[in-house]
Amino acid sequence: MWGRRRAQRVYDVMLAETRESLAGLMETADDTHRILLGAYGSLCGARDRVEELLGQGDGLPAKSVRAEVLDGVERLWGEHEDRITEYEEMRAAWRDGVGHADIDDMEPAVDFFAEFARQAVPTMEAMHSLMENLGDLQRSLRELRDKIAPIQQRAHAAFAAASAELAWTGPTAPGKFALEARLHSLGDRLHELDAGRVELQPGRTVMDWYHEVEAGIAEIRDATVWLGQ
Repeated sequence: MWGRRRAQRVYDVMLAETRESLAGLMETADDTHRILLGAYGSLCGARDRVEELLGQGDGLPAKSVRAEVLDGVERLWGEHEDRITEYEEMRAAWRDGVGHADIDDMEPAVDFFAEFARQAVPTMEAMHSLMENLGDLQRSLRELRDKIAPIQQRAHAAFAAASAELAWTGPTAPGKFALEARLHSLGDRLHELDAGRVELQPGRTVMDWYHEVEAGIAEIRDATVWLGQ
């Protein structure tokens, strides 16, 4: 009899400790879940602020920025999204607390909530790092937009002038059609640059590509002068 009472007291102590542990872990997991969702919301806001700069026709490399940086937000969240769902399902199962739970029911939950909080740490660190990168990117894109503007304006002015000059040459001028084809190709390239539908390459900048278009148009204008002679 005495042994059974002693065993019961030991079990009661273990039960109370496990309940206390699980309650504490659930509180930590709740805080972790709330912080994760808040961090993701902030990260999406930073991503959206960068997205607002893109696709405005001012030459920012939208395609590369979206593929190399912005899509990383969804990839990062996707890596942890299943775990978030599992947490929400597990937490719902313990909505009424731990007051009537026994040790066998609580042990898997203790392991789960502890692991959930542990795995969230590198995710939050990655979110923080990506958020800083997005802030830096936003500033860089604004600076790049200011740098692109003069060369973009010159390229468009040169393209318009070249189109007008070619139009004034006689229809039978030798080489006119070839120059028109080259100019149309450069016009297509110019529109691609304006829309940001270009992929960045090592050692190459958007300004380099605009300069190439501008130089190509200049060659056509020089050749057009000879057509009229």
